Amino acid sequence: MISNVLRWLFLLVSGLVLVVGLSPSMQRWLDQHGYIPNQYIYGDLYNLTNLPGFKEDDFMANDKLAEADKPARHYHDVDLYTIGDSFTDIDTSFYAGNRNAHIWVGFKPPTLVTLDSTKKNILVIQFIERVLQERLYWPDYQRMYMDAGYALKNPPTAAVTQVKKNPNPVPAPSAPRWLSARFAEQINQRLEFLLFNGWLATRFKEAKAQLMLTLFGRVTGGFISKDRQHLFYQAEVDTAYVLSAFRKIPDQKLDTVVNNLNTMRQHYLRMGFDEVYLCMVPNKVTVLEPTYGRYNHQIERIEAHPWLQMPFISTIDSLRQHPDWYHLGDGHWNNQGKRFWLRQVNQLVAQWSREPEGR
Repeated sequence: MISNVLRWLFLLVSGLVLVVGLSPSMQRWLDQHGYIPNQYIYGDLYNLTNLPGFKEDDFMANDKLAEADKPARHYHDVDLYTIGDSFTDIDTSFYAGNRNAHIWVGFKPPTLVTLDSTKKNILVIQFIERVLQERLYWPDYQRMYMDAGYALKNPPTAAVTQVKKNPNPVPAPSAPRWLSARFAEQINQRLEFLLFNGWLATRFKEAKAQLMLTLFGRVTGGFISKDRQHLFYQAEVDTAYVLSAFRKIPDQKLDTVVNNLNTMRQHYLRMGFDEVYLCMVPNKVTVLEPTYGRYNHQIERIEAHPWLQMPFISTIDSLRQHPDWYHLGDGHWNNQGKRFWLRQVNQLVAQWSREPEGR
């Protein structure tokens, strides 16, 4: 009798785990309400390495913006559009434009907009340093930043004709999105979070990670600075990865990247934007330990490239003076870094405005 009860209990629990693992939305809901553990609340680099010294207990407080960070003034003659990644995934109410729109870059249908010709329409495209070669050297940049970017709701006839001649569509996924989300490789990670992210399992993982670092100087899942004060993504450091800040980049590759940036700018200027700006955010290792290897100076070389037509918002020099703007246990900047980004973009909006001061 007891064995049957245990058997059915085991089947019930394992079935519930499987159901949650197959449903990303359910797992997010359970996580948000505190029913299941979420190691990411301490930072993604802590989650990758399990080193207890980088467990940022106040991660959420260090990441969150406040009402006081919102602009005191909105400029009614400027509409701001942004395209970026997790560094700039910020509530658009923190921007100073009349209308503020944001796209998280990726392979998806375009975001349809109607540009107001009575206003200045400004677009800012943000890249994290580690993706520049991966995304801008290959033709995929067109699908990610143009076909999956902004598009006019009612394009002019000429523009429609051009699209018909050069469709370049975003390819349809090979399987329905809901099916891919449930049975793609991410399911292993979701199940691991459910089964091995509790208090006891985390303590074992932390003890193992600390032992490996203490005895052998090894870190699994990431890289640690020479003074053991900072963690970095493996792909940013290891020269085996094309994303590495220490991998040699020939001038010819940067020529291609710059040409592709110029093509991107011309695409949006033809659409009706008044200007398109580039913003390259340096890798965490670039700011905190550029001497880890032979740094390739990719950002500086692109910004100084004689062919570059796209104006840019430079961040690298300011960030180098403020290593505290990055999270301890994460590869992203904290709320101080977000405030820096908002200052740069909102100052740009103010520069484009023709409204009298004090309005």
